[in-house]
Amino acid sequence: MTIVGGNLEKKEIGLQIGVSGTYENTEIDKSTGYLRLAQVDVDGSGNPIYAEEGSWTSDVIDLGDIFQDFEKIFTTNTNNGASSFAILTRVSNNGREWSDWTAIAEDGTIQSDTKQYIQVRIDLFAGFVTDVFIISNSDFEVNEFVEEKELKQGRYIVPTLTSNTSSQEGFAFASSQFSTNYPAWKAFDKVDTSEGYVAIGGTKTGFLGFCFKNKITVTKYKVRSMAGSYLNSMPKNWVLQGSNDTTDGINGTWEVLDTQTNQTWTTLNTDKIYALSNKTRFHAYRINFSDNNGHSYTGIGELDFYVDGTTSLQLKREYQHNITLDSTWSDTGSLHRKKITRDEWVRIDNINVK
Repeated sequence: MTIVGGNLEKKEIGLQIGVSGTYENTEIDKSTGYLRLAQVDVDGSGNPIYAEEGSWTSDVIDLGDIFQDFEKIFTTNTNNGASSFAILTRVSNNGREWSDWTAIAEDGTIQSDTKQYIQVRIDLFAGFVTDVFIISNSDFEVNEFVEEKELKQGRYIVPTLTSNTSSQEGFAFASSQFSTNYPAWKAFDKVDTSEGYVAIGGTKTGFLGFCFKNKITVTKYKVRSMAGSYLNSMPKNWVLQGSNDTTDGINGTWEVLDTQTNQTWTTLNTDKIYALSNKTRFHAYRINFSDNNGHSYTGIGELDFYVDGTTSLQLKREYQHNITLDSTWSDTGSLHRKKITRDEWVRIDNINVK
């Protein structure tokens, strides 16, 4: 609604902000009647997220013959923190041809010429920060503004098996087995039995592995000696391999991820852990051995694969530094908090010209 009143001496126009105007990323708060930035989303905690900037433009105000001149605009507003707003005016003699938008002076003085028609525009700019992130190409260390939170702990991921196919997470496989008493799954049963898995007798070569339902990135693996006395049956030389197209652990293409030679065990039920530089996700992993430590067959007590935990970078609540965007910003890398409003940091309920 537009309210016009006054005389030549007083020279005052009061403009109440309401539905009479054009809104761009702004809205009238239904409970307070204030003009504010429009809500565009909610954050992970359910708090409203508002547009970064917006504007409201009044309907055309016909001053008629009431005023010969006008001087200033003043506002009734609430401005919290770094939020800000700007008021601009434009004028016209006929309501069709308009001057450029011109910002008022710091003291409210109108910079536009005095003409019969005037429009007022209010630009709102967010100032406070919230949990909205943008991405940087180059990573950075955790610092006083950023904290790292653990989402899931790293762990050895092969499930406890009671048969080669007892788990919905995948299946165990091997190139051969000594007998039905020493199948592949015995290396994944989490029990220190006398032998674990044993390959067919009379050969020192073969492989043992696990095919996962989902692709995973293994960053280390462990090979455990058996509980029995045949430590010389443990593999001596091998490669660790990964595959994404095998269907049974035997076929498909395999990529070498690690090579070990001259490995020996001198004690029972002992783990040897091997770190990988692997960053690729594979469906299946296997240890492909080419020699053992002197026995007529090769056996492995336990085998398991490790995946790293997952973490998230989170900006601390008190962080209010505004990042300047440039050509180095893209869709991968580090998290930075972006300047945006969380609440009604700028709100205006009326403006006046006098």
